[in-house]
Amino acid sequence: MAMYENLRGSDQVITHERGLGQMFDMRGGIEKFMSEKGFYIGNYAMLVDMMHSACSNKQPLFTEVKRPILRDPHVGMRKQYFPHSPLRVANNPGFNATVSIEELRSSLDVLRDAFDGLEMLCIEVFDPNTATTEGLRFRHRRDKFWTRLQARDISETEPNELTTEGKVKEAIRLTGTIHCCAVVSQIQHDDELNMQYVLRLHEVLKKLQLDFWKTAPYLYLWILLTGGAACSRLPEPRAYFVSEIARVGMSIGFFDWQPFTQSINNFLWLQEFLRKRTKR
Repeated sequence: MAMYENLRGSDQVITHERGLGQMFDMRGGIEKFMSEKGFYIGNYAMLVDMMHSACSNKQPLFTEVKRPILRDPHVGMRKQYFPHSPLRVANNPGFNATVSIEELRSSLDVLRDAFDGLEMLCIEVFDPNTATTEGLRFRHRRDKFWTRLQARDISETEPNELTTEGKVKEAIRLTGTIHCCAVVSQIQHDDELNMQYVLRLHEVLKKLQLDFWKTAPYLYLWILLTGGAACSRLPEPRAYFVSEIARVGMSIGFFDWQPFTQSINNFLWLQEFLRKRTKR
């Protein structure tokens, strides 16, 4: 029922989540139902809660939104993960070489900008001294971000007429535009300004083969969270984004739980920051 109300965009989802919370508490807490030992019941409940939080711009019930992790070095490993990055890889001179998916190569600059935009915002929030020192460079990077995204307006080409690479590029550009409004102009995702972008994004994604995203699940998650948050008041697109987030969660997230929930936490932190800024 909680998932059903989530798809509908109804606030009744909170009623069902509270009931779930009481049942978990009676049996030792939600932690008892995590992973395969609890048949992933706890994971699914937390997923529904996080989806509602992201797609309704509300505070989650089962989880606490924590400070985002900018860089995540794995102990005993040389590789460093970047949970803010849609591709979870470093933005360094070798970035192109790390991306083997041909359809993504034309979008690498936008993906770099998306990572940098959120990281710069986090630095301004958590390290104001560094932000002051880097002020001019940050302004220059943000100007480049906007310029790249606004190089052309929303494509008038029908999604069916676009190649796979064209659809992917368009989806990333539209998502990047909504994301840029959030991290640069500090405009909430579901602002009226973003309606044209999210409606077009919805149309493009529906025409793209879902199998493609198997090679870039965290990029797809970023697109879905951004789109879901932007269409919180649009019933049909909202149902699509919520159902797709659920599908990614059950196919990838349950088995890669910490990175998956960290990515969502980073997004929820951004929403919480924007709510405080606009006092919604």
